[in-house]
Amino acid sequence: MSIVLIPLSGTAGKSVPRNRLLAALSEFRRTEGVELVQLGTLATSALRAVASLSSAGDEDARQALALMKGVRRVTVFDYEDCDAAVKEKIGRRLNRILGDSELLFEARDGEDVMKLYGVTDSKGENVRDFVLYTPGDCALICIFGKISMAAVEKIIKDND
Repeated sequence: MSIVLIPLSGTAGKSVPRNRLLAALSEFRRTEGVELVQLGTLATSALRAVASLSSAGDEDARQALALMKGVRRVTVFDYEDCDAAVKEKIGRRLNRILGDSELLFEARDGEDVMKLYGVTDSKGENVRDFVLYTPGDCALICIFGKISMAAVEKIIKDND
């Protein structure tokens, strides 16, 4: 299986509507089969501290630390265990919310699709409010803050 990355940075788009997205996720929080984990600034700071302690001699930990440097908040949303009608409803809602956001790139592996949304700075070096959405896996990960695109690209290349 090969994954094809289609870089789309530089396309005209809007930032991720953080408040609308988080409100929708909170709305579905009590739905049977939904899992929602939200880490605020304190928890993400603690994760960075743990990663820095464990990074000695571990390249993966160093890469994770570089990626997390500007992260302020993380939200993970999984709705894979919902019934089909609820999955469809959630998927439509997420697609509608993310529809106008800037699509940075898309990865395809056969029928599977992974979409990465966010806003890049003028040089394309950093992305703000990074959202990874895999509709087929019924999963969404939001990383709010600033992330280095070089760190993201390195991790993607290392995992191919």
